[in-house]
Amino acid sequence: MKAKIIFLLKYYLFWVILSLVAKVVFLFYQWQDSIELSVGDFWHIFFGGLQLDLSLGGYIMMLSSLVLACSVFLSDKVLRTVFSVLTFLLLLFFCSVVVGDLELFRNWGYHIDSAPLLYLKTPRQAMASTPVWLILCLLAVVVVSVAGSWWAFRRWVLPSLHYAKRNFWSVPVFLLIGGAMILPVRGGFNVAPLNSSFVFFHPKNMYANQAAVNPVWNFMYELMHIKKFGKKYTFMADDRAERMVDSLMFTGKQYPRLLNTERPNIVFLLLESFTANAVEVLGGEPGVTPSLNALAREGILFSNIYATGARSDRGMLAAISGIPSHPAVAMIKYPNKIIEHPRFPKDLEYAGYTTRYYYAGDINFGSFRSYVTMSFQSMVTEDDFSGEAIENRFKWGIHDEYMFDRLFEDMTQAPQPFMYMAFNMSSHEPFEVPGETVIPGEDTEHQFLNAIHYSDRCIGEFIRKCKASGIWENTLFILMADHGTRHIRHVDPSSSAAYHIPLVLAGGALNVQDTVITTIGSQTDMVATVLAQLGLDHSGYKYSRNLLADEVVPFAFYSYPNAAGIVTDDGLSLFDLQSFKFVERDSVPRHQEWLKAYLQMINTEVGRP
Repeated sequence: MKAKIIFLLKYYLFWVILSLVAKVVFLFYQWQDSIELSVGDFWHIFFGGLQLDLSLGGYIMMLSSLVLACSVFLSDKVLRTVFSVLTFLLLLFFCSVVVGDLELFRNWGYHIDSAPLLYLKTPRQAMASTPVWLILCLLAVVVVSVAGSWWAFRRWVLPSLHYAKRNFWSVPVFLLIGGAMILPVRGGFNVAPLNSSFVFFHPKNMYANQAAVNPVWNFMYELMHIKKFGKKYTFMADDRAERMVDSLMFTGKQYPRLLNTERPNIVFLLLESFTANAVEVLGGEPGVTPSLNALAREGILFSNIYATGARSDRGMLAAISGIPSHPAVAMIKYPNKIIEHPRFPKDLEYAGYTTRYYYAGDINFGSFRSYVTMSFQSMVTEDDFSGEAIENRFKWGIHDEYMFDRLFEDMTQAPQPFMYMAFNMSSHEPFEVPGETVIPGEDTEHQFLNAIHYSDRCIGEFIRKCKASGIWENTLFILMADHGTRHIRHVDPSSSAAYHIPLVLAGGALNVQDTVITTIGSQTDMVATVLAQLGLDHSGYKYSRNLLADEVVPFAFYSYPNAAGIVTDDGLSLFDLQSFKFVERDSVPRHQEWLKAYLQMINTEVGRP
């Protein structure tokens, strides 16, 4: 029995050390963020974060103790085989999560959660963001990690599990040890059970806090709590929260009329990852988006618009239904819930418009098909292309130049009025675009900028043909990004800069030019703003406002799994959704109440499927 207890202690230590090694690898992989950390930060990351490492080891010890309690019925050989198989499977899971989290965190800015599970039905598209060479490298790292850890287990831990006399009184001892693991698993005798916020230590640096989190523990926690999101985000009485949100969404009834025709054709371009940091007229990199810059100068630029979320599925809902991003729930997965909300292409259809959606990729990805089907009369996908477009396709589908060519051709034959919406893809990772490289560089930032430049050039050529053909004269063009990105300027994923996006209205249907609207607004506000110009009712879009109205509260809400923020004229208030504390506050206390009320209402009305 003594030998088995020694083995159990070594086994526990093995998993804790493995978690610490994973932290070292994580810090090296995210080196751009890690070099900004202080010595004290590293101390907190390793020793403050040890609580989650001990908790993960505790879960494994519970299982191991149960096996050892049953060992009185097993031979020495069988027992060693059981632990060998168990350890190998656990190592495969552990290393896969740790290695996968490295790249996901680099792109998303937060640890792996249940979100990747949403894309298992479309694995080709789910992996399209990552180059093949990188996927192979990561798989190789998984293999090497499992092999190295397996060797260490066989060399230093397993030999302790040698033959011992079978004592039935050892059964309750091991059951007691397993039961005692509830302490590290739960985080001690605290009233509240352990969660990742227990290891948060930095008041402002979210990366430092995230680096202290054990990604495997976090992934398991997210899986176990995936069904419990409805109990979160309650800060005040519902009627108070509703009154507060209603006051935020209130707008006046007077606003300028910007259209010179009652029913213009509408072309809505949803721009993949077009962050403001890449758009010169919004203070971004010069020379990257000359076409979008020109459209902004000859049309109407909304200069203070923020995406409501960090993923395309959130951007789609915001752009079409005016629905804000729920931090924990991808609402697009629940068509029975979405159908309860309005969708502005359907409103236009009732007003006499022909509607069509263009997505030159796999429409099944991210549950897009159900949402598009219930929102548009028809759609164009990668299945509708052939010839050169197919020959030059990339991982996500058809490149922008071919998609815009098809869009233009269809517009020349479309019944009037029409509303066509197109979601481009070439500016999506892995940033593999055809033609000459205009912005050279092998790092991710330059590859991203080059891809944005390519998509912008395709937009410019599309607009040129629309003007030459006369389509421009009676058309309202709407250009808005689906979300921002951290691939440029390495912005913190919780900062407002990561969500700042362009919104441009252009076209011959406008009676004004070279106009800038500086009111702070959300991606969700586009719907009400455009419908108001068309004289159509937008009262059903509860979270969408006419930004041109004479009374508008300047604010924008955004969220992602670890945080929610509200941007106002006074700055940013950022609420950490793990510690349930503000990590950043502007100078007006009521803005923090606004954020809590808004978060509570979207959780009540939008987020619960």
